[in-house]
Amino acid sequence: MHKTYSNNETKKLDGISIWLSSLCFLHCLTLPLITISIPLFGKYMESHFHSLMLFIVIPISIVALTRGYKNHNNIIIVILGLFGGMLVTFGATYIHYKSNSSDALITISGSIFLAIAHFFNNRSSHLHSEPCK
Repeated sequence: MHKTYSNNETKKLDGISIWLSSLCFLHCLTLPLITISIPLFGKYMESHFHSLMLFIVIPISIVALTRGYKNHNNIIIVILGLFGGMLVTFGATYIHYKSNSSDALITISGSIFLAIAHFFNNRSSHLHSEPCK
């Protein structure tokens, strides 16, 4: 027998993850402009922002998707989230330091997959929660 988590707890974590994934997405779109206009600020943010976001986004996503899976048992949502998380991690670490040109594309793609996974995790958890049955 597995523990089911409160829909409100999972919903909050999914909401936070969606906002954080969106923040990653916006960061990857706006950072090149910031880097061009303010080189010192851009360089500082570039080296620290990815690490900070990884330490926040990935653990929250893991907890939210795990709790959601225990409520809805839809492995496709978890796989989608894992794929997005792997893209974000790979883009923000290895690709970022190896080739600065393609890291934004990979990180943005991962953020989109992660946000979509949390969206469906949120919806599916709500549909399978006790008050909705």
